[in-house]
Amino acid sequence: MTILFIIIIYTMEITIPDWVSIENYRTMTAEKKAYASNGNKLFQYEWMKEEVNEFYEAIYLQDIDEIRDEAIGLIRTFQQFQDSKRVVSLWKKVRNDVLHVFPTHRIFIEAFVKWHKKKLQKNQAKGVTPEELIHISKLKWK
Repeated sequence: MTILFIIIIYTMEITIPDWVSIENYRTMTAEKKAYASNGNKLFQYEWMKEEVNEFYEAIYLQDIDEIRDEAIGLIRTFQQFQDSKRVVSLWKKVRNDVLHVFPTHRIFIEAFVKWHKKKLQKNQAKGVTPEELIHISKLKWK
């Protein structure tokens, strides 16, 4: 079944690709995440795919705060697993959509601060800076 949804964000359209699943897509367990974190490329790709699905689910739900939260999480997952060719390939497929949800530096920083606060409360993403995520994702503003 092909699902096509569009959300307007600052005169930009994001179409949910037909290969994305926005229902019943969660497969990552704590054990799989541990394997991914320890270098297992299969689970790194599975984690990245789940992050992609979460991002497009937020698009479907049309919740801009959740969209931006998921976009930052997706950039972070790409950063963590950038040595995996399959993760990089998947990132390249969704990169433009992810970057479009941050039309200004200020919007990115505001979203990052909210995302990072939630992660730190769970003892995650320590030391991650907005500059690192801007650099790895190649975000640019005029």
